[in-house]
Amino acid sequence: MIRRDPSKNALHARQPCHRGFSLIEILVVIALLSVIILGLLLMFNQTQRAFRTGMTQVDVLQGARAATEIIARELSQMTPAYLRNIENFRAETTTLSPLLQPLPGVNTAQRVNYSQDLFFLTRQNLEWHGIGYFVRTNDVVTRTLGIPDPPVGTLYRFHTNYPDQYFRKNQLAFSQAFRAARFREDGASRVLDGIVHFKIRAYNPEGRLIVSGLPGNPTNSIVVPYPPSSVTTGEVRLYSFPSNTVPAFVEFELGILEQRTLERANSITEAVARRNYLQREGQAGRVHVFRLRVPVRNVDPTAYQ
Repeated sequence: MIRRDPSKNALHARQPCHRGFSLIEILVVIALLSVIILGLLLMFNQTQRAFRTGMTQVDVLQGARAATEIIARELSQMTPAYLRNIENFRAETTTLSPLLQPLPGVNTAQRVNYSQDLFFLTRQNLEWHGIGYFVRTNDVVTRTLGIPDPPVGTLYRFHTNYPDQYFRKNQLAFSQAFRAARFREDGASRVLDGIVHFKIRAYNPEGRLIVSGLPGNPTNSIVVPYPPSSVTTGEVRLYSFPSNTVPAFVEFELGILEQRTLERANSITEAVARRNYLQREGQAGRVHVFRLRVPVRNVDPTAYQ
């Protein structure tokens, strides 16, 4: 008779059973890991997008804030020269074909983007300063400036100065220098790229928009409204204030295109296709508009009486 040791059977019973994962279990784990990885990728992409958007807005805000502060400070110092042949203030539209951008969420509303040239005089002691701002594109081959169409380009600043005695003897010196500088690369300095909108409005001491010649100087001051249309009604395309006339308030609007949208627009060589791209729905949200109304310190009240 064979006897078995019960301790060996107990030890054998306690040994674990070694077996692998089933195919279903492996598939479930792979699916769960895929979901986790996709979620992490989506979160990473959203974070990167938010970071890029934030950096773009910071760049736009910094550049626009610096430009608006400079323009506002200089406009506030505008001074009439009391000379009939001298334009103390001039703002004119360079093109009669503004860029129209549909506003999001509204079927009929559009933002009208203009491109205007601005020139005005200031005085420091016995020296006169002519200052101008305009939007142009730069031709790297001919080194000349051109009027952008559609109006997307670089904001340039013009500045020159003359002693009072020379200025009074050569009353056309400022206007001639400004007109020439608007089309020469070396005639002005770059201020800000990606400008899609630069519009000027002049107001009287009561804060009303000037839409006709001034009462105190109706023969010299020139105010030309836009031809009546659905998008330009009530706007002025030309201001020309000589003699003792300057606006009591000047409001300017600066529209800056985001960098990525600007690069995409500049890559389109054909003007009509570039305009169509900028007028697509949703592009208005990629333009940051800054508006500021500046009081002019040296306004002559008799020009409005």
